[in-house]
Amino acid sequence: MSRYPFPGAGHDPLITSMVAGLPARQQPRWPDRSLLAPVHDRLARESPLVSYASVRELRGLLARAAEGEFCLIQAGDCVELTTECEPRDVERKVEMLDVLGDVMRTGSGLPVVRVGRMAGQFAKPRSDDWETVPGGRLPVFRGPVVNAPDACGEARTPDPFRVVAGLEAARCAVTALDRLGRGESAAPEDRVWTSHEALLLDYELPQVRRHADGGSYLASTHWPWIGERTRQADFAHVRLMAELDNPVACKIGPEATVDEVLDLCAVLDPHRTPGRLTLIARFGAGRIAGLAPLVRAVRQAGHPVLWMCDPMHGNTVKTPDGLKTRRLDAIMSEIRQCVDLLAENSERCAGLHLEASPDDISECEGAGCVPVRGPGYRSLCDPRLSLVQAVAAAAHWRLPVGAAA
Repeated sequence: MSRYPFPGAGHDPLITSMVAGLPARQQPRWPDRSLLAPVHDRLARESPLVSYASVRELRGLLARAAEGEFCLIQAGDCVELTTECEPRDVERKVEMLDVLGDVMRTGSGLPVVRVGRMAGQFAKPRSDDWETVPGGRLPVFRGPVVNAPDACGEARTPDPFRVVAGLEAARCAVTALDRLGRGESAAPEDRVWTSHEALLLDYELPQVRRHADGGSYLASTHWPWIGERTRQADFAHVRLMAELDNPVACKIGPEATVDEVLDLCAVLDPHRTPGRLTLIARFGAGRIAGLAPLVRAVRQAGHPVLWMCDPMHGNTVKTPDGLKTRRLDAIMSEIRQCVDLLAENSERCAGLHLEASPDDISECEGAGCVPVRGPGYRSLCDPRLSLVQAVAAAAHWRLPVGAAA
């Protein structure tokens, strides 16, 4: 862990003053930080990927979701490849979101807000800085906006110019959404909204923009989220999100304490505004009971958060040969338990957060699929559901009896 040394150029000075020098986890070790200055400047000069008007519209939809008018599906790749942001790639991802949204609408009777893990999901947190490979150790792959997955020193060396490539790929994806009629020209209820984990500060900070209402927003995505590994209330990622007028989300897992979650809510939702903050539970089917005291504490503190279920990250296991996978039965079990637990504590599960692909992949176990190393296992980080498996998971999300509109 290090303290992020913000340079002056290419950053909103107000935001910089709020977070300068704070601890920042999961940041790459750039071999030459001086190369970042022109990268920051380029990102700061580019036109916004998303408008503040659209960000404000999404906050309105999420506020209505907090009142029970909508449910949510947030889905897409574990790590988005910059080479898979072309129009045909985006079209297939939108088709997947539409299928999953239709399943959830059938199960709930509610209209569905569709959110893609897309147009920026290029950086990944990792449990270790290093990976052991035949012949030695290499820096771990942190996503295509940082380095490459190939098992050699040159590929794994963080490259600042990949940050610019990430912006260009994100713009390609946003443009494709517009051409499909699912971008900012669409009615809010028909739009596909973009989201990603706001992890790489060298990508996010230069894309903070001032808006006409006098505040700041993150122009790299409609809906940024903070991961389980970077959710410390007094660290750089949370403090950055606290200064933005985007709706924000935060993953919480079984290690989260009541005090930690209440601190997060106090920082990210100080005015207790519906639609501002979403908490995404990622506990695992065997540990989901630990969510109950957190739900009760947040409710008692008066924070009108949206609760979502991420049934993926707490259910990762390894096959006997060391291949990471997830079992569909555990994923579906966590969904059912999460919905019931929230209802028992006078809250509702607003929707699902899934890692899934429209491709014919074999990365998770279930629905007739047994994952093995080969062409069907293509994820560069965590295993994703195939479309068939994602439909099965979405079908297990239900509003409790009497909760549907």
